[in-house]
Amino acid sequence: MSQDSATGTGATNAAAGAGAAGPGASGPSTSRPPLPPDAGVHSLQLDIDQTRDELAATLDDIFATFNPAIQIRSHPVLFTALFLGAVAAATGAFLSLRRGRARGQR
Repeated sequence: MSQDSATGTGATNAAAGAGAAGPGASGPSTSRPPLPPDAGVHSLQLDIDQTRDELAATLDDIFATFNPAIQIRSHPVLFTALFLGAVAAATGAFLSLRRGRARGQR
C-alpha cells in the first residue's frame, strides 16, 4: 500500500510542477526529493518515467529554439521586418549594379 501512495504522490507532485524554486534559486527547480533506500520497483519506474518526460520536454525546448519555422511562428512581426529589409537591400543592390553598368556603357 505504501508503494501505491508513494507513486500517487509522485505523480501528483510531477503534474503540479513540484519543487518550487526556493530562496536563492536561479530558476524553476524540477528536482524531486531523493527516493528512500527502501523504494519499491514501481517507485523507481515512476521516477525514471518522470525524469524521461522532463528530459524530453527540455530537448523539445532546445530544438524549438533552433527551428526557424517555430521561431517565425513565434515572432512573425520580427521576421516580416527582417524579410522586408532583406528584399529592400537586394533591390537596392540590384538597382545600384544596374545603374553602374548602364553608366559604364555610355
